[in-house]
Amino acid sequence: AVVSTQSTGTKDKPEDYLCVLARLGLPKKSSPSSMAITVYYKTVGVAAYGINNPEGARLYYCPNKRVQMSEEFSNELYGPQAATQICMPLSHNSTPTATQTLLGTLTRGVVLQEDGGDIFATRLCACAVFFGDKRGFLTKLERGQRVKIFDFKQRFLPLFFQYLRVHSGGDQEVLLDPFPEPEVMLSFGQRWGDKRPIENTLIWAKVIHLKARQLVLDFTELYPPLTNASHEDGIQFSTSDDFDRLADAFSVAM
Repeated sequence: AVVSTQSTGTKDKPEDYLCVLARLGLPKKSSPSSMAITVYYKTVGVAAYGINNPEGARLYYCPNKRVQMSEEFSNELYGPQAATQICMPLSHNSTPTATQTLLGTLTRGVVLQEDGGDIFATRLCACAVFFGDKRGFLTKLERGQRVKIFDFKQRFLPLFFQYLRVHSGGDQEVLLDPFPEPEVMLSFGQRWGDKRPIENTLIWAKVIHLKARQLVLDFTELYPPLTNASHEDGIQFSTSDDFDRLADAFSVAM
């Protein structure tokens, strides 16, 4: 069926996209979590969590137990106490000195929260934190400011519907933007880009928006020749989902 969000010439609104998703029965599956977070030390996954907490999650390093203090003061220093606490561990192998030094600047951490379908980050730590996509379009998080790092309604959905319209035969426009990614990368203390892939940074994290991820998987099912990978020997396989990624991270970290 041809996908259309409207019958008028007015600009699409997030509510229009959400209504069309509901009519199409997308996403086909719902996740009990709003986002999945995997922490890496270079290429090694050291922690993986599915987050279903209205207060979000806090990524930080915890060499010592938190000193007892009032809830108000604690929230000011470390973010919401009720947030899921994700402690960045020392790796099972000897952690390089540079990584240990970087961890020492992450004691206050970064708070990640889902709000209205979008993902926000608040940098509390002294360590510089950058966010961006795989191509390396980076933005630095300013300390103490709550910043939207994944725009589901105004960025992901419009791009997703562009592809859905074209591949359902409802539009002939040329797609200049790449297919939207359901994830955002965070790097700690180091930038990444063409000369330094994110896998070469000391500490980084991948934050997956699980509803967006499921929409990508649904698109893969609808148009498998466009998104499924194949091997020259005829071996075929599907794109990994968020649970595959979590399982891989756990298998490496164990």
